[in-house]
Amino acid sequence: MGMSTGGRGRLSDINVTPLVDVMLVLLVVFMITTPMIVEEMQQRQVDVDLPSTTSEKPVKPSELKTIIVLKGDFTVGLDTGQEEGGVSTLADCTEAAASGTFGGCLDGMDEKLKANPKLKDAGRIFLMADRKLPYGFVVDVMARLRNAGLVNLGMVTNPPDGSSG
Repeated sequence: MGMSTGGRGRLSDINVTPLVDVMLVLLVVFMITTPMIVEEMQQRQVDVDLPSTTSEKPVKPSELKTIIVLKGDFTVGLDTGQEEGGVSTLADCTEAAASGTFGGCLDGMDEKLKANPKLKDAGRIFLMADRKLPYGFVVDVMARLRNAGLVNLGMVTNPPDGSSG
């Protein structure tokens, strides 16, 4: 006689518990990662007419964490992607645009930049300037950024075909 199986026969049922455990772990992983992926894919809506250039290595939208926004109405804003209202205003040079001297309206910007704790560990800062702005205004803002200790500065432009992606 052979070995006794205890009167039960062969065990041919599949154990479902490990399968359910694996599926629940995968469900939790996807629930956590999906909002991060969707958040990266959403581009910020800033009304700036960017110049087009022939750049070899375009910046991906996921790299644009901290942006200094120079709008066509001579306002300077900061977009860290974490404010509810989008862009927080650093300086408003609308009145100074008529005279062409922007030093006075940019005076408070240095202190605002130095006092912002998010900029200390931001790493790379990107400058997004409207193409209609005069060169002197953009250079003046860049000098203020350097004075505030933000030296790792990149410029955001459109690809040569003019698309904003």
